Amino acid sequence: MGQFPWTTALLFEALRITILYPTRHHAFRVVAFAAMIYVAVQVYLTMEASRGASYTIGISTALHLGFTTYLLCGEGSFPDHWRRVRDQAHAKSDAGGSENLPSNFSFMKKLWWTIDLAYSVRMIGWVQEPQDLPTHPPPSRRTFLWNTSLKFIVNLFLVPDLTTLVIGQSPAFDSRLHDPTDGPETYLAAVPLLRRVPYVVAFFIFMGSLTCGCHNLLALVCVGLGGSSPTLWPDNWGSWGDAYTIRRFWRKTWHQRMRPTLAGWGGFVANKIFKFPRGSNRSSYTKLYVGFFLFGIIHLSGDFMCARRMIYDPCKFFLLQPIAITFEDFVIYLAKRSPLLGGIGLGNRTGAVVRVAGYCWVMLWLCLALPVLTGEQSTIGFNDFDRGPIARFLFDKWKQYAVDRQR
Repeated sequence: MGQFPWTTALLFEALRITILYPTRHHAFRVVAFAAMIYVAVQVYLTMEASRGASYTIGISTALHLGFTTYLLCGEGSFPDHWRRVRDQAHAKSDAGGSENLPSNFSFMKKLWWTIDLAYSVRMIGWVQEPQDLPTHPPPSRRTFLWNTSLKFIVNLFLVPDLTTLVIGQSPAFDSRLHDPTDGPETYLAAVPLLRRVPYVVAFFIFMGSLTCGCHNLLALVCVGLGGSSPTLWPDNWGSWGDAYTIRRFWRKTWHQRMRPTLAGWGGFVANKIFKFPRGSNRSSYTKLYVGFFLFGIIHLSGDFMCARRMIYDPCKFFLLQPIAITFEDFVIYLAKRSPLLGGIGLGNRTGAVVRVAGYCWVMLWLCLALPVLTGEQSTIGFNDFDRGPIARFLFDKWKQYAVDRQR
């Protein structure tokens, strides 16, 4: 195992920032972009000892490469198409707001604009900010820091620890409990369907809480140092209560860090390549399938960094999602027009009975689909979760209680 190429990764980021510098002179971008692709390839060809770090850098490199390419080629003319909506932290220093063209900014303002754009993968505070994001926090810095500190502790320590009570050292995920010759079908896929429910719930909560904790930490640093406004840091995830359809699960509940990139490229393919009218079903479903396909490619990049070989399970898993959403939309379409079901609030999906049925449907689908994603990952040891200290304490107490009852 090699060491992580910090120099190469920093060079990749430096080239990315250079490419996004707001000037109308585009010739230098061609050379810098070719160099960035070359450096990205070098990142993927270098092994890292930690699987978690390798997976993260693999996904981040693919996301940043796709995001940068979209900014340059996907929509409007670069750089003046991309505008910031000024928040309270910078309102006094930039009275002109987004009416000023980035290509006309002063050097220091251009530099800040470039860094802001390069790392605004969610496009928070930009004119192009996507809809359906969680509510923006109020501008009170003290309140934000206090609330975010509590969220950080819960998301990065407490919740992941408790979820390992279910997924930690479990045969459904842990390769250390299997023979090296065992295939993906012997992991979560071998668990009976209904018994997968606690594993699926714990797995998604575990992954979600870790990403939220990292988001909280970054928000604390940026807002605490005064470099950013609290209003630019809505929660990384939406409400679990919104996940009563598969579409809403991915659109509202799941993190939106990749959405501007995926939706942007989906719109580019649907509206600029195929020339489908905006808002039409052909346009909407093309964007849906393209977005999830790219979602799979980005996650495939992370798996490649860990396994040093192509694992196509992420593409399979994420391409199954738009198929399920299409089926779901068709069922809802029929139900809206049914004389028996049309009067129970199915059209607005607000009825309690409908929501409960929706939650059951989403859970059933995730129980069916998740083994596609985690099977091959588990065989390479990526899902070898150890129990946290709280989970170990509770597990040992439960074992002792079970032994005492048998005496």
